[in-house]
Amino acid sequence: MPPLIRVEPLTPGASAVVLNRAERRNALSIDLLDQFCAAINGLEQDRDQRVIILRGEGPVFCAGLDLSEARDDSLVERSASGVAEALRRLRDTSLISIAAVQGGAYAGGAGLMAACDIVVAADDARIGFPEARRGLLPALISEPLRARVREGDLRYLLLTGDIVTASEAHHAGLVQRVVPSEGLMGEAERIAGLILEGGPETIRRTKGLLNQMYAPPAYVAGDAMSKVHLSARRSDEAREGLAAFIEKRAPWWSRERSK
Repeated sequence: MPPLIRVEPLTPGASAVVLNRAERRNALSIDLLDQFCAAINGLEQDRDQRVIILRGEGPVFCAGLDLSEARDDSLVERSASGVAEALRRLRDTSLISIAAVQGGAYAGGAGLMAACDIVVAADDARIGFPEARRGLLPALISEPLRARVREGDLRYLLLTGDIVTASEAHHAGLVQRVVPSEGLMGEAERIAGLILEGGPETIRRTKGLLNQMYAPPAYVAGDAMSKVHLSARRSDEAREGLAAFIEKRAPWWSRERSK
């Protein structure tokens, strides 16, 4: 089996970290999340590495959680801890992260995008948080989103589950640059070049300063949100929402509304 995460050197000081599960739209399986954290840890050990560009193989950046695992009660805790650790690693690493988003970024995939320091999106990309439609709570991804998005926009995104355009995501603060799809990696690499012009230690300390400035309050910190996320994953609505999505039918609450 090919690796689920691929690391590609770009220029001195910058590498691409590629979600390499295109046949499943780069869904966040436990193995993929483990390999992702290992890749970040490995790059961080190399002091010459300063910037990573996170991208997805194939037409979609990331479809979110691997829902077949999300339905398995024996895997729920490992899946949740994998997502939490991946988000934490992106925030806490001294590496500057740039997400290059093509096609779509949904749910946990959009959370992974939001946990990056800078987001560049193709103009045809779509971004959304449909967790509520699956009976899930967006607890783990609420931390990176809180620091990026105005309250009203965040309420709209999480409560409606609406899929928005790259331009709308840019207006909300989720995305910093929108470019034609053919120029996506070029723009991401251009921004990486700008970062590499800064003093290495100064850039690391600047990221640390920003992390302190936007540190979440205790009630939305990682452990607390992990517990909230796990309790929701084990709920009856989560079981029904995930089953309905996989079986390509409406969940019971949607059927009741249509009566």
